[in-house]
Amino acid sequence: MKAIKFIKPCLIILVLLAVMSGCKKDVYTGSLKITFINHPSDLSVVIHPMETPNAAITNNISPDAQGVVSITLNPGNYIVQCSCISTYYPTTGFQIKTGETTVIVYGPNNGGAVQ
Repeated sequence: MKAIKFIKPCLIILVLLAVMSGCKKDVYTGSLKITFINHPSDLSVVIHPMETPNAAITNNISPDAQGVVSITLNPGNYIVQCSCISTYYPTTGFQIKTGETTVIVYGPNNGGAVQ
């Protein structure tokens, strides 16, 4: 009889712990941060999946005043394509991993480097 009185509260506590530990929020996306050292006013960014380069995920995103573009993406391989009338920016491939931030910096020579 004493064993049953002891087991009941233990089982209740065990069930409560199991329910509470399952409430953790899962992250299924990653983020991309693109920084442009030289960023003309007509600069726009388009992101494509590497598997289907003709299907744009984003259309003509403009950098903010500091030359930064930030976006959340699903995990996978992508291509960033920058367009500008006055300046050439090469196409850069990158990978998004779950819960991580991928950083691309277009330096003074306008070449993109994934960091």
